[in-house]
Amino acid sequence: MLDPQAKMPRYVYQYIWSVSARRQIMLCILTGIVVALTAAPLELQRRITDDAFGPKNLNLLVVYCAIYLVLLIVQGTTKYFLNVSRGRTVEIVSRLLRLQIFSHLSELTAKEKGEADAPAARGATVSMISSEAEDLAGFVGDSFSMPLQQGGTAVAIFGYLIWVNPMIAGFAAILYLPQLFVVPPTQHGINRNSVTYAKTLRKVGDIVVGLTRGKGGNGSVAGQFKRMVNRAFDLRIRIYRMKFFLTALGNFLDALGPLIVFAVGGWLVIEGRVPISTIVVFISGVQKVSDPWDQLITFYRTASNSQAKYELIRDTLEGATPARPRLRRK
Repeated sequence: MLDPQAKMPRYVYQYIWSVSARRQIMLCILTGIVVALTAAPLELQRRITDDAFGPKNLNLLVVYCAIYLVLLIVQGTTKYFLNVSRGRTVEIVSRLLRLQIFSHLSELTAKEKGEADAPAARGATVSMISSEAEDLAGFVGDSFSMPLQQGGTAVAIFGYLIWVNPMIAGFAAILYLPQLFVVPPTQHGINRNSVTYAKTLRKVGDIVVGLTRGKGGNGSVAGQFKRMVNRAFDLRIRIYRMKFFLTALGNFLDALGPLIVFAVGGWLVIEGRVPISTIVVFISGVQKVSDPWDQLITFYRTASNSQAKYELIRDTLEGATPARPRLRRK
């Protein structure tokens, strides 16, 4: 566990590993169990349709349904422990990060005692401890296990669908290509505005701290405060527009999935090239692929934004004031 007074690494993943390596390994093990059981329900659905429904074999139906129930219980229990462990990891790192921020900025304030810019350090402390640390710590719980779970789930299910019918799987895969070109540049814009928004809130905190210490209170300070609040409002609106554009694009592509399965799969069924059970499996499978894919897109966006916010906190603690934040895509 990293000491609260230790220097922060350069990259957010270095920091995460230094403060929670053992817990991340445990999360990855639990995630591996969840992923290993992912494709089994799909195969059981296909077997129930072909082996039990067709021959009207009641005994086989009972056996398959019992196995299905056991799989659901095991998966649900493992996911429960995985989510609880993630939450605990988030709170552990959140506590450590807040202690680290407070320790660094307490030293800075002590050195600046009696100087005019001392309240600025306190204003930054309030912003970083209250919201920025919580946002960054929230990413820690998902940093390793989330891409492993969602990526592993998507690969396992899509691999199974390719094994069942490569043609339908290929058409379904085309759905996800537009996001590969649209998401990265849009998220880069979100990151840039998020960093500017965080800096603006720090300035708002500086003004409030100055007022509570009896400094300011005139018209110029009120005007500055109003400009900062309006600036924050404009930045949030920009972020909302870009964020919900990506959400709308993802929802539209997800809705196209069943349509493609019905169109391509229905043609193959009518031609007698595949059984109806294949379409049933693909309808369920495409949904099971789109969910983890959406989670992976969300994770990429969160990871990219977390790196930008981490650099902002790190630069502040080290006294750096870069003209523009260094934004790196994860």
